[in-house]
Amino acid sequence: MTLAFAAAHLSLAAITRADGLLLRSEAVAVGLEQELRRDFSQKRIFRLRHGVYMSTILWSTLKHDARYLARIRAYAAISSEAPVFSHHSAAAIWGLPRPVDWPTDVHVTVPQASGGRSRHGIVRHTVEHQPRVVERAGLLVAPVSETAIEMARILPFSDAVAMMDRAIHIPRWGDSLATRAELESALESLNGPARVKGRGAALRAAEFASTQSGSGGESISRANIFLLGFAAPELQVRFDDAAGFIAFVDFFWRTINKVGEFDGLGKYLKDEYTRGLTTAQVVMAEKDREDPVRALGPTFARWDWKIARDLIVFGRFLTGHGIPRAR
Repeated sequence: MTLAFAAAHLSLAAITRADGLLLRSEAVAVGLEQELRRDFSQKRIFRLRHGVYMSTILWSTLKHDARYLARIRAYAAISSEAPVFSHHSAAAIWGLPRPVDWPTDVHVTVPQASGGRSRHGIVRHTVEHQPRVVERAGLLVAPVSETAIEMARILPFSDAVAMMDRAIHIPRWGDSLATRAELESALESLNGPARVKGRGAALRAAEFASTQSGSGGESISRANIFLLGFAAPELQVRFDDAAGFIAFVDFFWRTINKVGEFDGLGKYLKDEYTRGLTTAQVVMAEKDREDPVRALGPTFARWDWKIARDLIVFGRFLTGHGIPRAR
């Protein structure tokens, strides 16, 4: 088959990968380089990095997490050897929550002998020993326990807690990404004669981490409740009435009979939470869930990201709802 024949019977859409990436090398191989240049000049495709493109329409629909993952996959697609992703990139691959935007730089770990020069949107972290590597979604990545510890060394306390909580979360269905024992083993690797920057921060976050936190928003809320000096709530408390099970609630302050619920947008928009329901149906389901709990006596306090992330606002909110201070 000649290149002219191939180009006449193919389009850029036909050689676009399942992950949405379009490689210049593949376009050239089938004689579609001109089409690639034309679509790029007309802004029909977006360049993630040299030699890797994506449909501008598709890119515009992606959320922050998905855009960062696309940049990670773009780097993997053109690397001569499979890179080992670490730090922010590993956290994104594992699905650890990042309440603020991800960076645009891709983070990889390389042997010290290869050098740690970072350029062209790639941050290289050098290690003396061969790093532990696992495969996740077709990419080589640092284990989730080590990733959570590395991120806890550089993130604010509440963000670090959110990542650790997600790593060891015990879901009602399915398996945890990691165990607390694996997290503690990763912490042990920070011990040694040389001082490790951020070790204390990682230890504090790991000690506070919980297997019961159901989302990044719940973790951020719980960490900020602690930082503000309020009494720690019980997590994922089950409520039953005479008919049986009603619901699990995010937070419960038993001494004042107060339920706390974090309402992030994910609860109303993400498929993993909506389970095929519309936003209106999810809102009604929340009301149907809350009313029987209220009938048992507890009052409710609900908040969202705007409140949870602002310590001053969140402190006033908790005080206004009668949440006691910790002793």
